Amino acid sequence: MVKQKTFEWSLERGDLLPLLMMLPTLLVILFVMVFPLVYGLLLSFFTIGFGGSLSPDSFVGLDNYLQFFTDPVAMKATLNTVLFSFGAIAGDFVLGTFVSLGLLKLRRSASVLIRPIVTMPLLVSPVVVGLIWRYIYDPKGILYYFLGKIGLGISNFPGVTAASTSLLSTIIAHWWQVTPFVIIVLTAGLLSIPEEYYEASKIDGAGPFRTFFQITLPQLLNVYVVIMLVSGVDTIKIFDLIFALTGGGPNNSSISLSIYAYSQAFEQSNLSYSIAISILTMLLTFCIFGIPFIKHNLSKGNR
Repeated sequence: MVKQKTFEWSLERGDLLPLLMMLPTLLVILFVMVFPLVYGLLLSFFTIGFGGSLSPDSFVGLDNYLQFFTDPVAMKATLNTVLFSFGAIAGDFVLGTFVSLGLLKLRRSASVLIRPIVTMPLLVSPVVVGLIWRYIYDPKGILYYFLGKIGLGISNFPGVTAASTSLLSTIIAHWWQVTPFVIIVLTAGLLSIPEEYYEASKIDGAGPFRTFFQITLPQLLNVYVVIMLVSGVDTIKIFDLIFALTGGGPNNSSISLSIYAYSQAFEQSNLSYSIAISILTMLLTFCIFGIPFIKHNLSKGNR
């Protein structure tokens, strides 16, 4: 019978030294992440603004959370956030897959030149991306100049000036910035697939579509799951790109949960309600992307 090792308070031969070495990191996590989260959760049960203090009179219990589900702007922001997230991720997957597959087909000399150019948008700040695309969507900007060459105009695609297309316009801007990240990750995944699989597929007479869906896609499944988790968290909490591009308008047509929380905190001085929105956004992210990711990992462990 193996004797279970117990904790020893010794610097030389015990477990005290590793604990002391981890202590600074643990304290940083505690004061930067855990404490603000717990304190924010506490504030969400009160009704206070900036500079206010906690008192029994300001305690409202779950009223801020109940208000969220009866707030039409909050419901609009939730729908916009979910639509933006799924639209952005779907486009990132499709564009990233096509471009990464295309780059692998190029000659090495061409791919070495093109890959750095393709990944350049990833280096641009989301706020700058929003400002760039604001000028692109300007009625006198470059987009409508080229649309005019083929007989189209702002009436055919109003861009950020109309409620019907403002959210789609922000999604397109997100594709431009984030697709390079997907290209980098998928290219690494494609290079890790054994070449023997494709040789066997070619011998069996499989075409490019069959090869993609029977070999490439299954081999990239884990890569897609990781991309979905990273992009999902990023898109659910989207703020800077939309704020710089549309500000959530027109008429709240592109407002996200993060922008609405910002508006409640800094424009309406309703800090408690803003924190409640943020906590519900965190729970929404966990339900949509966290739970499927956990289930995927558990299913892998049971194989």
